Amino acid sequence: MVQRIEEIIDVIGVPILVFNRALTLKYFNKSAVRLLPSIQKNLAAEAVFNSKTISTQILECIKLGNILDQKIRYKTENSTEISVDIHDFTDNDEKVAFVTLRDLTPLKEAKAMRSDFVANVSHEIRSPLTAISGFIETLQGPAGDDIDKRSKFLSVVEKETQRVTNLVADLLSLSQVEAKEKRSISTMVDPNILLQGAFDAMQPFATAANKQLKLNIHNVLPQLSGNQENLHRVLVNLIENAINYSDDEQTISIEVALTENENDFALPALKISIVDRGVGIDPNEIPRLTERFYRVDKSRSRNKGGTGLGLAIVKHILVRHKGALTIDSIKGEGSSFNVFLPLN
Repeated sequence: MVQRIEEIIDVIGVPILVFNRALTLKYFNKSAVRLLPSIQKNLAAEAVFNSKTISTQILECIKLGNILDQKIRYKTENSTEISVDIHDFTDNDEKVAFVTLRDLTPLKEAKAMRSDFVANVSHEIRSPLTAISGFIETLQGPAGDDIDKRSKFLSVVEKETQRVTNLVADLLSLSQVEAKEKRSISTMVDPNILLQGAFDAMQPFATAANKQLKLNIHNVLPQLSGNQENLHRVLVNLIENAINYSDDEQTISIEVALTENENDFALPALKISIVDRGVGIDPNEIPRLTERFYRVDKSRSRNKGGTGLGLAIVKHILVRHKGALTIDSIKGEGSSFNVFLPLN
């Protein structure tokens, strides 16, 4: 029976400790060792948890049964907060306590991320709404009779309304790609059609911004597994960023090639690089670029209608496609945003 219990708990992913009536540790699994590296057999419960309260509750559970199923929290020596659940069990006619542990760190981190996300969304929406409200109030007063001022203020209201619209649209897109992130992809895409579609869609924007857009395909491209709409969004977001953050009369190149074992992506892949000759990015900023609402140049981004969510959307789409995004940049010289999509 001993071997059977040890075998059973060892294949369970949840950390488990088994204590006898003497409150000594009889068995534990590998998951428990990862959470509590210093545990060993025959340790007293009080020594394991450094808590007389927990050891007392373990004993009471053994005596009285699951009527005492308790949920307790305590902190380890390295301040990791752990949830403790205690249940009784019979092992070869001996009553023992099964203690399951759960690291609460991921839960706390998720709560913190959710709180930060809500705060960021509130901040992003509040600014344009405050501006809209202020200008409407002004237009309802004497300024409403001034044609020049009225035209100027309505133009600002329109711009701020578009900011809110863009933000809501990107929030919905981000929510959708996150929800589908773990779903498998069963469709195929033709990279030639995908690339030409993104190029044609963004060409008018490049022309309006006094910039050139070039598409250079260096190999015959095979079909690959992917979602056409999602991958179109990836390319459009990256090309739009390049247009917004490059200097006037510059050329933005879309370089496409097959690669066998790039250092950045050690698998046969389609590599799409969006290369600009813009302001470049400080190396310290690069790791944070795919964070939600993170902007290198906040004022320029907002003036261009940016929401700070474009690269976060790109990241989540590429995760679903088992691809990757790498960024090479030199301050003052330009940037290369490289998309890797694995070949079938």
